[in-house]
Amino acid sequence: DGSPSAVLEGETLRSEDETRALPKIPLMPFDATAQTPWAVPFAFEDYLELVDWTGRAVRADKRGHIEAQLPRILDRLNIDGERFLGYANRLLEVFGTAIGAPQAMTSLCARRQAKYLRGMRAARELFAPRMAA
Repeated sequence: DGSPSAVLEGETLRSEDETRALPKIPLMPFDATAQTPWAVPFAFEDYLELVDWTGRAVRADKRGHIEAQLPRILDRLNIDGERFLGYANRLLEVFGTAIGAPQAMTSLCARRQAKYLRGMRAARELFAPRMAA
């Protein structure tokens, strides 16, 4: 029928548009100490690295592939890993509804016609330019 849906073992997969229309479900919390039974038992930074590594291992002709020459995910997001770890366990407390570079958060604030967006101080610290090693 020409639709982007595919059939796999009798099940119809959703098209990309249908998938995008689904409600967003937040990630489960991460707990590298494995002390919280319902949390993902590793650090968020490790999760990002796993996603990055998996994307590089996927075939180049498939959606989701990450080119080998692209920098690591934290570098691409311009996030200092050490600073990020300081916020990882309390991201929602510190940032509230949005996280990003200060310019992106300021833009979001304007689009929302809000005077204040929680997390600006943390954004300035987390996304501060890094010194060359």
